[in-house]
Formats: sequence, C-alpha cells, structure tokens
Amino acid sequence: MVSKLSTLFIFFFCFILIRGQEPTPTNKPQICLGNPVCSGPKQGYCKENVGCVCISPWSGSSCSSKVIVVPQPSLQPPIIEIFNDNNDYTILITEIRELDINNNMVKSFILNNWVLTSNSPNISNYKTTIVQGGGATTTVNVTKEFFKDQGFSKIKYSVNLSPYAFTSQLNSLQIIFKVQIQLNETNNTICSSKEYGFTTQPDDSSYIRLQVSNSTLLSRFPNSCLVDDKILSISPIGLDSDDLKSKSNNVVSYIGIPIPFYVSSIIFNPDFSFSLEKVANSSSPNSVCSSSEDSQSSTSLSENSESSTSSSLSSFLFKEFTLFDLSETHNYYATTGNVCYTVFIILVTNSTEPIENLNNGIGCSITSQNKTATLFTCTSYVYVGTNQINFAVNNDLLKGDLTTNFECKDFQVNSYNIIQEVTWSSILKFSSIVKLDDFPDSVSISEFYDASLFIITSLGQNMFRIKYTEKYYILKTSNFSNWETELKFSNNKNLTISVPYNATKYIGSNTNSHEILNLKTNPTGGASVEGEFLGTIITFQSSSLLQRVVYPVVILNQGIYYYYFSKPIYGNLGNMTYICNVAHNIEKRNDTLLRRKEDSTFETFIFKTNLKFIFINIVIAGSPIPSSSYSNVPIEIGTLNMFSIEISTGVTYNHQFNQFYKGNQKYSLGAFKSFPYGFLKGSNPNYVIGTSVPVSGLIYQTNYSYICKTEGSIGLNISVIPLNSNAELSIPQLIDSEVIHLTEFKFLIRFTVLDKYGINYIQIPTNEGQRFNQYYSDKLISGSIKNGVFEIVYDIVKFGLPTTNEIIIKNNIELYNTIKFENSFTLNNLSKKFNFPSINLNYNYLNDIKNISFYVNDIDIVDKTVDNIIYFSFDNNNLNLNYTKDLIIGFTLIDPKSLRDINFQSGEEVFDLNFYPIYKFAIWDEINSRYYIKFKVPANTSPSSSVLDWMLVFNKENFITNTQLSDEYQLRIKDSNFDCYGPIVTNIIKISNSTILGWLFTIEDEINGFKDGYVTVRGLVDNSLYNITLKLSDMVIGSGDKWRGDYLINITQTGECVEQEFTITYALFTDTFGNVNKYFKWVTENELIMNKNYIIDGTANPFLNFLNDQSILKISTINSICFFSDATPPELVYFTASTTEMDVGAIDRSITFNFQAYDPDGLKDDQNPIVYITDTDSRVEECISTTIISKNFTHIEYTCTMEVPIGFSHPYGFLLSVYGFINRGGMYQGYSSTYLKALNFNWYVSTVSLSTSKPIITDSSAIDNDGGDFWLYGRGLKSTSTAKVFFNNSDSQIFTINPQYDSAILVKNIPPTNNQFIIQLIGSDSSSNNFTITPTIYNFQFSTPTPTQTPTPTPTLSTPTPTNKPQICLGNPLCGGSKQGYCKENVGCICYSPYVGLDCSSKIIIIPQPKPNEDKPTTAIDNKNNNSSNVNNNYQVTSNISIIAIREVNSINGEQVKIHYIDKWYYNSISPTISNYQSTIINNNITTIINVTLEWFENKSNITFANQELIMNPSTIKYTVELSSYKFSNKLNNLQVIIEAQIQSNENDICSGKEFGDTTLDNSNYIKLQVSSNSIYGRFLKRGIVDGKIVTITNELLDSKLNSISNENNVQSYIGIVIGQYETSVIIDPDFSLLLDNQAINSNSPNSICASSESSLTKGQLIGIIIGSFIFFVSAIIIILKIAHSKSLRFKIFVYKTFRKSKK
Repeated sequence: MVSKLSTLFIFFFCFILIRGQEPTPTNKPQICLGNPVCSGPKQGYCKENVGCVCISPWSGSSCSSKVIVVPQPSLQPPIIEIFNDNNDYTILITEIRELDINNNMVKSFILNNWVLTSNSPNISNYKTTIVQGGGATTTVNVTKEFFKDQGFSKIKYSVNLSPYAFTSQLNSLQIIFKVQIQLNETNNTICSSKEYGFTTQPDDSSYIRLQVSNSTLLSRFPNSCLVDDKILSISPIGLDSDDLKSKSNNVVSYIGIPIPFYVSSIIFNPDFSFSLEKVANSSSPNSVCSSSEDSQSSTSLSENSESSTSSSLSSFLFKEFTLFDLSETHNYYATTGNVCYTVFIILVTNSTEPIENLNNGIGCSITSQNKTATLFTCTSYVYVGTNQINFAVNNDLLKGDLTTNFECKDFQVNSYNIIQEVTWSSILKFSSIVKLDDFPDSVSISEFYDASLFIITSLGQNMFRIKYTEKYYILKTSNFSNWETELKFSNNKNLTISVPYNATKYIGSNTNSHEILNLKTNPTGGASVEGEFLGTIITFQSSSLLQRVVYPVVILNQGIYYYYFSKPIYGNLGNMTYICNVAHNIEKRNDTLLRRKEDSTFETFIFKTNLKFIFINIVIAGSPIPSSSYSNVPIEIGTLNMFSIEISTGVTYNHQFNQFYKGNQKYSLGAFKSFPYGFLKGSNPNYVIGTSVPVSGLIYQTNYSYICKTEGSIGLNISVIPLNSNAELSIPQLIDSEVIHLTEFKFLIRFTVLDKYGINYIQIPTNEGQRFNQYYSDKLISGSIKNGVFEIVYDIVKFGLPTTNEIIIKNNIELYNTIKFENSFTLNNLSKKFNFPSINLNYNYLNDIKNISFYVNDIDIVDKTVDNIIYFSFDNNNLNLNYTKDLIIGFTLIDPKSLRDINFQSGEEVFDLNFYPIYKFAIWDEINSRYYIKFKVPANTSPSSSVLDWMLVFNKENFITNTQLSDEYQLRIKDSNFDCYGPIVTNIIKISNSTILGWLFTIEDEINGFKDGYVTVRGLVDNSLYNITLKLSDMVIGSGDKWRGDYLINITQTGECVEQEFTITYALFTDTFGNVNKYFKWVTENELIMNKNYIIDGTANPFLNFLNDQSILKISTINSICFFSDATPPELVYFTASTTEMDVGAIDRSITFNFQAYDPDGLKDDQNPIVYITDTDSRVEECISTTIISKNFTHIEYTCTMEVPIGFSHPYGFLLSVYGFINRGGMYQGYSSTYLKALNFNWYVSTVSLSTSKPIITDSSAIDNDGGDFWLYGRGLKSTSTAKVFFNNSDSQIFTINPQYDSAILVKNIPPTNNQFIIQLIGSDSSSNNFTITPTIYNFQFSTPTPTQTPTPTPTLSTPTPTNKPQICLGNPLCGGSKQGYCKENVGCICYSPYVGLDCSSKIIIIPQPKPNEDKPTTAIDNKNNNSSNVNNNYQVTSNISIIAIREVNSINGEQVKIHYIDKWYYNSISPTISNYQSTIINNNITTIINVTLEWFENKSNITFANQELIMNPSTIKYTVELSSYKFSNKLNNLQVIIEAQIQSNENDICSGKEFGDTTLDNSNYIKLQVSSNSIYGRFLKRGIVDGKIVTITNELLDSKLNSISNENNVQSYIGIVIGQYETSVIIDPDFSLLLDNQAINSNSPNSICASSESSLTKGQLIGIIIGSFIFFVSAIIIILKIAHSKSLRFKIFVYKTFRKSKK
C-alpha cells in the first residue's frame, strides 16, 4: 500500500495533477482552420496540437467570428431573451430528468415558478424547487452573471442543486438547456447553421454554435462539474431529435448535462457569448438555407465535428492545480459552544500561474512556497457534526479544489481517579491532582470550568492539577472536607470532581479571636501616596502552632472583589508575624481579614483603608519632524532610514519611565527607559522629548510609539513609511529544524531559514501573555541572515511551551511566517515536522518516588547556612532502568525566603509566571541505583520545629512539592531564627544646613541585622541623580549596631544656582543573609525587566512606617544667591566614536566614546551623561560616562567604553545618541542622532560584518567544588578543539574537548577546586574570550549521615564483634610495675593512664594541639626536648599521619586492581578542635566522596563508635574517614584506605623500630613506630559502619608492598584498612597518640635499626667494596627499570612520594 506521503512525492515531482476521483478531461489536439489560417495575424494565430488561438474579440475555430456587445437581459427567470436589432437570442433551463443506468427516463420535472432571490447590476439569483414522491424536495439555484467589455458580451450561468432523492444509486440526473437564435427577416436568401465541437486546450469544454446569417450564439459547456465538492468528468450531449427542424432564419438546440449520483450538491457553470462572423451558407455545418430542405440530426456533442472553436474568455475550469491534505489528524473534539478547533495542512502544486491564496472560509496562511508549490496552514472553528471542508485555489472552486473529510464530535468524561488530595504549597496555594478517564489529549481543558474558582492544568497521561483560587477557598463554607470541581462539557453533560481535604493541617484548634493579635495598617487614616504599586499594608501576629495557617484578605473595590493571602515574614510558630499588601483605593473602604475556624466558618477582622493613589493624566502635543528630514544611509542589503520625532508633553516630569518601541515591541526589554534617554532639552517643568529611530528602508510601513509614564498613559503613535521601499512581498521560509537535549532543562533548537531580505528575529512566545523571547542575528551560527542556520539554547522549564503552539519568523520587511508545532513546514522535505522541545513523562512520579532521605536532618540553621544532600529513587517495575537513570530532575527550595529572593509573587496562574528559581539537578548514583542532589539550606529560612519546603521539578507542569508527601520524607528544621524580611527604616530626620543636605535614617533589622544598601535621590527640577551607597561601616559612630543603627544620606552640593527639592526615588536595603527590602517611587526599568508580570511587592517597602507622610522623603535646598540666570542648556563641543564600522560577531566588540560639553555658567561634574546605541527594532543599549578625562567650571571632557551585544543591528548599523548634560542652573540637554549628524559628529556605526566562526563564550552551566563536567554556551564554539583553564595559582591546564554544536560545548573532568577559575577555548584560527567560572562551594560538616526517619535507628551488627586472642603479660617489672599497670590473666597488661603498650612502658606525652594543615588531612606533631636523657636541648621529633590513597585490590590474591591518589582536599574548620577535609575520586564514571574529620582530644574522654566504647587519651588525634558509594570493578574486589604514619628524629647514632599487632582491651590493631625513646602510636579498630551496619574489617601492614622508609632515625609505615564490598557508605575511626618510652630502643630490641660504628677498613677493602657497590648499582638500575616496566606498585609509590616532596 502506497503511503499518503509516497503518493504525494510521486504526484509532486512528476507533476501529475489529480482532481477528485477521476482524471481531468482533456480535449484532443485540434487543427488550424481558415483561409488565411486563423483569419490572419490580426484575428488569431495557429498553435501546434492546439488549434487557432484567437485574439479578442475574435473567436471560433478559424477566428472568423467577432464577439459583439448586446443589451443586458431583463430580470426574468433564468431565461435569456435578448432582442438586438433584428436578432433574438434565447437561453433557457427547461427540465431536469432522472435517468436509469440505460439512460431511460425515470422521472421528469419541468422547471417553472422561478423566484428572484437577489439582484445586483450584473448578477441575478433565482430559485425554484422540484417536488418528489414522499415530500422530498430539491432546490435548484441559478446565478446569472452578465459580463460586458469594450468589444464583447458574455453571460455565465452557475447551476446549483441541493440533495436529490434518487430512486436508485445507479441512476443519474440530466439538466436540459435550450438555446436558440432567430432572425426577423424572411425576404432575402439566408442560411442558418448548427455546429458541435470541443474548445482548444487548456479550456477542455464542449460547445454548440448556432448561427443565422452572420449572427452567432456560442454556448460553452465544461466537461466537468463539482459533485459533492469533487471535480468529476461529464460529457454534455445534444438532444435534438429529427422532429426538431431548423429553419433558415431560426435555429434551436437542446443540450443535456449528465449529473452522476450525488449526496449533497452539484455545481455546473456553462457560459454563453454572442458574435458576428462570416455569413452562413450552404456549405456551413448542418446548414439550412431558405432555398433548400430543412435538415437536422441528433448527435452527441462528443461525437461530432472535428472543427474547433476557441473561447474569447478564459475558462472557468481549474488550471493545473493539485491539492493534497497533509494534516496530522482528522478527528477533533468539541470544546464549549459545540465547536472544534481544526488545523489543516494543505499542499497546492501548480505550473502555470502563481498561487495567491487558499480560500475555504477559514484562515489559511502560507507556510512555505516556491515556483511550483505552496504549503498552507489553515485553522478554523467548526460545529459538531461537520464532516467536510472544501478548499479552493485563488478564490475559485473551479481553479483548484480539495475536499477533506474529518470528524468534529462531542466527548464525555464519566469517571476520575484522585491522585493527590487537596494540599497547600507556597507556589500553588491549594491544589489537587486527578486523572480523568478518556479525556482527549488534543483538547484544552480550560474551556470547561469557571476560571474564577479554579484553574486546571494538564500534566499529561490524562492527569490534571486543580488549583483552587482564593475566591473558592473563601466561598467554600459547606462540605469543607471535600472540595468539588464542576466540568461543563459541550454536550451539556457535567462531571463533578470531589477531592478530600484535611483541614486539620491548616486550621488551628483555637476557636476564639486570640489567634490573631496586633493587627496594624499602614498608612493609618487617610493618606495620598504618589508612586506605583503601593497599597495598604497590614501586619499581625499569629499564635497558631501550625506552620501552614491560611489567612486570606477580601476587599470590595469599585464593585469588584479581590482576594489576597497573608505571608509569614519572621518569628516562630506560636508567635509569627504576617504581612499582606491590599490594593490601593480611591475612596474609604472596609476590608476584611479572615481566619477559618474548626467549624469551617470564618472569624472576621475588619480594618479600614483610605489610601489614595495619585494618577497623572498626560496630554501629548507636537508632531514628528517632516519627512523631508529623513536620512538614508546606503548599506549592502538596502537602506537605513532614520526617522526623528520631537514631542512637548506639557506636564511636569516626575521620574516616571517612558516607553519607546516599534511595532509590537511594547513589552520588549529595551522598551522601558527613564531619564535621560530621549530628553532633548529643558527642565522637568518644561521639557522636550526627542529621539531618532532607525528603520529598514526595505519595509513598506511600520509603527513607532512613545508612551509617557506607565502602561495605559496617553502617548503618541506614529506611522513610519520609509522613503523608497519597493520590496516585493516575500515571507521567510523555514527549511529545516532540529531539537537536541543538552543538559538539565536546556535544549538546543536549530533553525535553517531562508529569506530574500534576511531574517530579523525568531520569536518564541512564552507563557507570559504579551511577552515573548526574540532571537536575533546573535544566534546565527553559519551562512547569512538571508540563508543561514540559527541555534537557540532554550530552557523548557523556565520559559515553558508557548501557549500558542507556534513560533514566528520575521524578516526585514516586517513579514512573518507562523510555524505551528508538529506540522509540516517546508517543501524541501514534507515529512519534516516542527517539534518543539518537551520533556515527556511516562510514569506517575507521585506514586513511584520512594526512599527520600537527607544527608542530615533535624538541622540547626540559626544564623548559619547548612549544606545538605537529598536522596531518592523510583519504584516502578514497568520502568526501564536506563529510562529512570536519564530523567531530568531539578530541585529548589520554596520556603518563604527562597521565594522572596526570586521576587516570586503568588497570583492565580498555575506555576506563576515569575517563578524562576536556580535549580540544582539530580545526579544518578550507579552503585545505589538512586538520585542525589546537593543543595544549601539558607540561615533562618524557616521557623524552628517546622519543615523546610522544597520541590522536585520534572517539566514545566509536573513537579512534586514536599507538602504532597508523607511526614517521613520531610526535611525538619530543629532550630532557627526565622527571618525573610529585609531591614526597615524606623526613624527619619531631615538635615538641611550649610554642610549637609539630606536625611539621617535609623535602620533596623532585629534578627539578621543590616548589611548594606543604597539610596537614589533625584532633583525635581534638573533630574540630577545621586546614588548613595551604605555599608555597615558607614553607621554613625556610637549610634548602635547592625541590628539598629543610624546612617547619613548626604547630597553633595557644588554651587548649584537652582532652588529645587530633592526626593528619594529608590532605596534598597539588605540584611546579613540576603533579605532585601526596596522602595521605588516609580517602577524602574530594572524592575520591569525582572518582573515580567508587572507585579511589584508593596510589602517590601523599607519606608513602610512613613506612608502617611511621604513628604519626609523630600528635602529642599537652602536659598542661595546666584550671580547668573541660566536660561540656556549645555552645549556639546565634540563627540567621537572609536570606530564607525564594526564586526558585531567579533570577539572584541568594544567601542569608546569621547565627548566634551560646555556651559558658560557651569556644568554639574557629579552627573554622568549616557551614550545610547539604537537598532532597527528600537532596542537600546547604554554606555554611562563614569570617567571624566578633564574638567573646569565650564568644560567637562567625558569618556566611556561599552561592549556592543553580539549581532546588534546587523546588517543595518546602529544610531548613536547622548543625553544627560546638566548645568548648574537646572537645565539639561541631550542630542539625538539627528542632531549629532547635523553637527557633523559621529552618529552612526555600520554593522555589515557578522563573523560566525569566532568563538565567544557567553554563559555556562553550574559546577561545584567537586569539579567534574560543565557546559559552556555562546557561538562559534564548534571551531575549537581544546580548553585552557587557569586556576588560582595562574597555572593552566589543557583539556581536550569534542565540540558538537556551535552554541554549546561540554568541558569534562575539571579537577576539584574551591576557587574561581578562568576558561578559554582554543581553536586553530582563534581563541575565545576569557570566561570566569565560580564554583558552588559545599562543606559537609557532619560526621555521619542522619537518616530521615524518626527515631534514628542504631547500626545493627551484620558480623560477630571481633575479639583479639589472649595476650601474655610482658615487661620487667611486669606491666611496668604497680604504678603503671597490672596483669590480667588471658587478657594481658592493663595499663593505667597515661601509660600504654603491651608492657605499659610507654607514656602518653601531653603536647600542644597541632596546627591544622589546610591543604590535606595530615597531622604534623613537633616534639622538642622530650628525650629520656634530656641532655640535647635541640632534640626534636617530628611525626606525620596522612591519608594518601584509596586502593582497589583483588580479595583472592591481594593483587592491586587500581589505586587512587588523593592530592586535592577541601578544608573546613568546624571548631577549634575539629577540622574537616573533603575530596573525591572518580571510578567507572562514579564519583566517590571522601570525608575525613580530624578531632583533637585535649583531655581524656570516652567515646562510642560502632557500639564500642573507647577511651581517648589526652593529646590524641582521631581520624573519622567516610566514603560514599564506590563503583567496584567486579564483585571479588575490596577497598583499602591507605594511611601513612612516620616518625623522625634530628639525632644520629640512635635506633628505630616498629611494632604491629593486637591491642589488649579494645580488640583493635595497633602500630607503634619508635625512634630512640619517642613513639607514635596508632590504634586501628577492627570494626566499621558499612551501609549502616556494624561489620568486621581488617587492617593490613603494607610496608613490604609500598616500600616504606626505615633507618636509624626515621621510620615509616603504611597501613591498609581493608573494606569489603559495600553499596552506600563506609565509616572507619582510627586514632593516634605520641608516646615517651621508659627505655630507648636499642640494637637488642626486636626489629630495630641502629647506626653503624666507625669504619676501620683497609684501603684494599674499601676499593673492593666500591667496585662491588658499582656493580650492585648498575644491577639495581636494571632491576628498577624492569620493575617500572611491570607497573610495580612499590615503584609507583616511590616515584609519587618523591615527586610530591619535590613540589613542597
């Protein structure tokens, strides 16, 4: 079976045109007639195999007939009777017959009783009916249209039949036409003629020509008709019988039009024209002359004359168009209103004429087009029951036709399953999850419910989240334990969903009003507030012990109810402070705070609000500069037009932002600008706005808008028409697309785009309503904007799937191509569909997630940040393990502080639009088959005795919040000082004297304390700007501390000669843990960019206590005597740019501006003018001139340097402007590009060049201090091959990379580091910019992971407790004597502290605590003057204990499999006696974390480890070593933790020795290394905690394998702590002490090494020894090389230690 697509390719590439179900009829080739041929060149010409092609008004087979003009017929029924001089013409539809299969008549209907239904000058519509048996009727509609031109007349019929009740499906209909011509003359000899034939191609019609004398009636009957919206072939036949005799002056004919069986309708379109030609004679076809017998025969038009006539008008038939339906689906489901939303993809092929449109009564737009085909996307709403739609080319059904069958039907959901009951979370408020059975995937559920009560979001797999609004919660007073949602479907069948709700989690036990205390409002009483987004703020305390109490506020404002939820800001459970912002109002109002009681009713707290918001109405006057002032700049792609405007607003400027934007760019990031941009001249009471706008000279027309103040204010909209635009209309073509997952939630979307005029941008609408992401030429990676490849790195969770399911590609003549998702988009490959990135889930994460635990729980976050790890897995037998390992899972905290840090404002939208946290991502642990995520818990982020809120995110719609999970999976906060509110100002004193102009603020933050902030002050006349930075060190001396202190805000005055007020327009204060409070009189550009919903949190106002009197934020200058009156603004002396052309794809895109201003009465030198660059989309970038080159009273020379964004305004160039010069008399001045050009200053920079191969790094993914892999983002990255990384010691390392994409590259195996590092990518031709990477630092400060479950389980024994064999008592005296120990039978010597050893002869030395080594977990102990003789005052003993490696060994033969040396450690001081070190090793792509804690015991202590009580002697250092999961090479291997111990003396002529054995009491191993009378003593327990269980471990002396060093004053040993196979974790616990022995070791001691006596050898003996030594040395070299070749571990250890020492 040939697929639809295969059939399409066959037809498309072979140009075979298919129409309906049958071939299009084609007339056979004609011969050319006439003498001369075709009546000569003035009347026609001969076309081979076609016949005569006539020139209007000539027609006929030989072009001898001339079409004439006749009077328009009267408005009679569809009978044409024309009386023209002596000729009468008649055209009539007489009858409809039903015929059987043998063409025998079954029924006949004479057509009469016509009704005129409508009429226009040239078109008349008629209707009649035929009545069949049983009451069935068929309507016959006829449209008669009269065409009249200079030389001819023509009448066209359109006959349309409604359904007919056929007697049999084998029957057909026949429509009978009568045509007649009569000459009112009988005296002269005349002839008549009747001719049948076919028209020439491509007309493909049958015709009959009636002629009397030289008057002719030509009737043309197409060989096809529309039957049930399909084009079918037919064969009109002549019905003239022998009885129908023609006369010489009167000829008549009947024509039958056969109509096959049909269901719904038929359409047939004949036409008729009138002409004069050569007089008919006896030789004319079927002639009858006045002197001969009349004759006439019956014939089929298809079987008659070989002659041919060519119509003088174009055919009404389709001209070589073929249509194909490529739609993805033809099944649609109805939404509300009983309508379906349909999408059809239609391909139209053609070869003779252009395709302009596809008209089917619905919206069709061109997606792709070339010379032979056009691809359309058509959308429409159709009613239930509709099953066909017809498409016509170029508004004419007969030029191209396709009927598509589809189904629009109802659906009904009858059942549901509850996945999650109603719960509360900070981001969703109340929500639940249900599964709706049989809900169609293609249908949006938003059509079926009341959105004021709840919002429902599809999660996929027929699961839906129901988010209940505040209104629902407040109105829900009955059946409170079950929350109901009603879905109303299009068939009027409803479904009620009932979900349980556990009110005890959110409603306290108090039933009286004492739960809410100290309700306050700010401001109090009546107040008028000038500013934005300020409303009444209420605060109150709650005595509830519940963490998630819900306190809604309801207000009635101008007849509309609004609902708000209060938020906790500081305190603890039982004494929590809440805050809520209530919208401003214009009249007094009573608002209500509600508390839900146990009986589900509300307790109400009424508070009054009387806060008025001041609106300013702005009237814009003025007009644009006349078009004669346009400027044209020729560049390669066309012309750049500069359009200039100047506007006088007529109102005082009050520091509002303005909007300058082109077209629909109102909400683009560059649209919001405040002073000085656009301010040409004046002062705030009277100023002029002026700006220059670059537009492409190719476009036909666009709009440019200026809006003053805020959204909705009155502004100016100007139509911009370039001077000489003559661009042909052409839409961009998407040639190819590809989606590639990179990492985390980031995808690479690659577009190949073609456009004659170049691509301006690719637009992806976000779920932010009117906002969208636009990607310009900075995303071009190869080719050009006319034919190039664009790459976009897209975060699918941050921005989500566009709600419109489409992207838009715009070119440089302002034309768009809209690409629908999952539809064909290019004629190059019709199988290509545009698939937008998505993360699809095929499991129920709520049910499947299991085993959630944390590295540490019940945490203390009082004034400190705690690092933690979450672990979890999925339990679903149906899930493929590889699928599970590849899940993309993000983690973020959603506690009140974390949400406030990202400026999250909870609205009524699901997953609110400004929820943009920085996610941490899950890493798969191969060994333990689980995920883990490292994260930080900020200080004081949640109340004590609460749980910390967090969420796991799988895609934009699917996530888990902790409140959806059981108690065992919660992260518990044990202790905290909860505070998520920033500092506030509690007192303000104005200061205005000769030295200070400003304010004294008292700033308070009771819990975290003030850290820093800044205040912005502006002049109300000249707009001068002052930014005052505050730090804790700026606090007035003696005024307090970080929790409460005074700070001076001083405006520096430098001899201004203008009296004005200064006002605080912006303030931001931060506490020590990052909580921010900020005030803005008017919203700033930064807030508008950050807060895409235009939502500003009024509760964070640090001036909350001063809403009643905002005049406190204004201060006036002191009256001063001026010696001048400055009425003129500053002047620009010169302005230069460092370049006038730029490659905006180069690595270096810096540009420097130098300029000088002048004012005779003085310039303000503390103000910074700003240079702006503007592109053709009105995007604006700025360069602030913070550097002054030189200055005096009247002149200031400025400079600034900026980096131009990649691809900025390519290829048209960008305009330059400079604004913000302020003089001392209160006047400001700016210069638009128009004025710079008029002054012959630099005003324009060309950007024709855009390199695509230069590597530029713009961003990176996150990396932490464990190192590993991370991604770099940018452009041109594919041209690189290596990465050079510069670490903090300036040394660089080279990393090989394997670039796959131009916009993203993966860098692997970065070593662990706690410091910033710089990376540069190196290519064969060029190197990238240097890019700084700052790793996240984690310091895990806990010695043992605390399981999440309560109570914490005790490690269980999995093997018998190890027991050392009985010892014998040693020593002389035995056990060191009665003061040092005693002998216990079958045990050995029991020593008294501080004595230790097998014979109690060694004494613990009390020494100072060693200084921690910050590079590695090494303990270096220096011990002076503790030798037994105490003779040498310079005697010194040095001891070292180090962890140097992890070794994997074969447990059968003890052979080493691999060894991991540990060089890089991360140090963290936990306390004065505890130090922590971390490192990692990577084996088989799995990272093992090594955590080592060193604890110093100053005094004797008892500890417990692995259920064993141990005595820690004074001056003991204990090592706790923890390992996370390790990927063993096979199941027969073990791990060894290798510890090095060494003791060394600076004396010679002494002895050293070592002992290794079993201890007496604690069932451990010991190692004792001794030089002279000093020893280091290490105890190695024979037990450890492995995977939470106590197991037996062994300790092995490795000196023989690792080549330990031993001589008379230096002894070294390696001990391997052997650990068997494990899964998750290991904890071991050795300790070490320094000893002083009663007797120094000597040559008689076991295993001793002593210095040799003085040599007394003879000379001959010495020569022999030297020769022998040489021979031995050569042999040793050979042996060493052989050992090295065989990869000897001993040799490698030796080399490693030697190299390491050499680096010190």
